[in-house]
Amino acid sequence: MAKKVIVSKWGNAQGIRLPEAFCRQLGIAVGDEVSLSITRDKLIVAKASDQYTLQARKKAWDGRGGAGGEYDWGPPAGKELW
Repeated sequence: MAKKVIVSKWGNAQGIRLPEAFCRQLGIAVGDEVSLSITRDKLIVAKASDQYTLQARKKAWDGRGGAGGEYDWGPPAGKELW
């Protein structure tokens, strides 16, 4: 479904308004984060992924969590040295 919209000036930037039907179809609402990309001269608007990059996860990590301590892998199964 294609729809024409007008590019408007918003401060020092330009903006477009997303039709409500498009937002419902994408599962986005006011305040949600979206990602923008350009592919073959087309603007792509997508719901932002909840997945973090490794760098973002490292930056957000507070040092807590994880198993900690030792993990029991069971008895030796080969010629491991313990």
